Amino acid sequence: MSSTFKARVRRLSAGLLMSSAVALVLFGQPAQAMPQQRAYDAFFSSRYNYCDAKLVGALYGQDADGGKVIIGQKILNGIGTNVPVVLRESRGYGNACEWEDTGLEYSDAQVLAETWGFSDPYDAKLKAADLFTNGREQQVRNGLGA
Repeated sequence: MSSTFKARVRRLSAGLLMSSAVALVLFGQPAQAMPQQRAYDAFFSSRYNYCDAKLVGALYGQDADGGKVIIGQKILNGIGTNVPVVLRESRGYGNACEWEDTGLEYSDAQVLAETWGFSDPYDAKLKAADLFTNGREQQVRNGLGA
């Protein structure tokens, strides 16, 4: 191997090590320093929903509960404005929500199908899941007359 290539590999390795250390400080310590319940409370008091938590959790290799904690920690740490950025990044990686993640019932799918002009509630379920994934829950709520 050339010395230029070896130097690049060392710089890349050092950069990865530094980013791992920073991630540990940013994401490891708040969970220890801050009671998890406070993070949950902040999430449940926010405008974010289960689908958002699922997307955030997926980006960080966690489940929806982990996503709730991450969102709550961001809010409590004063960086809640970062959550929409994280959501966009998660969507960019192909993470998505399903009908089951919306908290809606079959009767809601029937109403939405009628409102949106679908003959099958399944199509309404698909559209609702897509809208939730893309942060457009209110459009679904409007379709339900809420």
